[in-house]
Amino acid sequence: MNGLPEVSERSAKCWRCNAAVSPQDRYCHNCGAGQGSLIPWYYSHLGIILLTVLAIGPFSLYLVWKSPKLSAVARRVYTVLILAYTALLAVLCWNAYRLMMQMLSGYELGA
Repeated sequence: MNGLPEVSERSAKCWRCNAAVSPQDRYCHNCGAGQGSLIPWYYSHLGIILLTVLAIGPFSLYLVWKSPKLSAVARRVYTVLILAYTALLAVLCWNAYRLMMQMLSGYELGA
C-alpha cells in the first residue's frame, strides 16, 4: 500500500532476459525461454562443439557468449579454440586453392 511493487518469492533470473523467475518455473513469464533442464541443446558444451565443427564454424561464437550453461572461463576457452579452428580452416583452404591453381596452370584450355 506504500506505492512500492510487491516483492514475491522469485529469486532466480531468466538467462535470456534477466526477468525474475521462480525456481519452480519451467519457462520465463516475460520472454518464454526454457529454464533449467529446458534450455535448448545447442547451448550445451556438446552442442556448441558439434555446431562449430559440422555446421556454422565461427558463427557459433554467438552461442558461446549467449549460453547460460558456460562459465566465464569456459567462454574464453571456447572463443580461443573456435578462432584457432577457424584460422586453421582458412589456411587449409588457401593451401588447397594454391595447389589447385598450380595443377590447373599446367593444362591448356581449348587445345
